[in-house]
Amino acid sequence: MQNKFICEDCGKCCLMGSGFLAGNDKKLIAKFLKISEEQLEKSHLEKVDMNGVEAWRPKFKKPFGPCTFYKEEVHCIIHPVKPELCRLANCKHDATQEFYKKYYQKEQKELWKIAEEIGGK
Repeated sequence: MQNKFICEDCGKCCLMGSGFLAGNDKKLIAKFLKISEEQLEKSHLEKVDMNGVEAWRPKFKKPFGPCTFYKEEVHCIIHPVKPELCRLANCKHDATQEFYKKYYQKEQKELWKIAEEIGGK
């Protein structure tokens, strides 16, 4: 997945929620903030269910408030290591479906396969 839009760090995307983490995102963000992954989880992330698959995303003010990493003066405080979804989806392009297919749909299919094998429908 590639997005040709160059982010200018305007902060608009960060004002209405947050993206999901994938791959090494958690490790990179923790290292950038100089905290442990456990500290990152407790203070900045929330665990969510993506149709049966566990995922992490930055906390945000509900229902559609700014991402925990957004600060008005500087916008995204983790911009150099922001999550992959935040790099792909921006104010010009919503890549949520592409991201979901890449990272979560495969796992979800595996869960359904297991359920079918043990008699679930």
